[in-house]
Amino acid sequence: MKETLKRIKADVILSALLCVALGVVLIIWSDETISAICMLLAFGLIVMGIVNLVGYFTNHRLTSFNGMLGLILVLVGIWLFARPEYIAMIIPIVIGVMLAVHGISDIKMAFETKANGYEKWWSPMILGIISLALGIICIVNAFGVVSLAMKFIGVALIYDGISDLWIVSRTAKAAKAMKQEADALDVDYKEVDD
Repeated sequence: MKETLKRIKADVILSALLCVALGVVLIIWSDETISAICMLLAFGLIVMGIVNLVGYFTNHRLTSFNGMLGLILVLVGIWLFARPEYIAMIIPIVIGVMLAVHGISDIKMAFETKANGYEKWWSPMILGIISLALGIICIVNAFGVVSLAMKFIGVALIYDGISDLWIVSRTAKAAKAMKQEADALDVDYKEVDD
């Protein structure tokens, strides 16, 4: 049980630090990040399409579906190179879903913190609700401008990472206090004759 909690804590800390790092990148290089992601996706689609086309022409056992799929992938990849803004509109939605999932996870940890006797369990709850709300805002994309949305998402990711680190520290503190109380109650009784 103790090892599982340590692993979970390490996973959450790593995830939180990655959120902060990605948030900083999105704030500083939002336009470049959008273009790079779109170009990588377009390149990947073109490569997959070419692989399917080569496979279709060199392996006569493959159906015409493979050739058609390869052609479609190449055309979509070329289109994305020419129009990366379409993919850029999807990025805030993906990040928003991630933030919403983190928010729900934080809310769950707040309840666990409450169950472990932490008196200020409501503070991780509020942070989780804020993460969930930020995720929903990213999904809806209230700003309408992808570059501005990327900066907003960067701020949201930094907030999410820092709040996750704080919540993990509070959860660990509450669990440690609960274990110390349990250890204090678990003593051997020995009767002494006078």
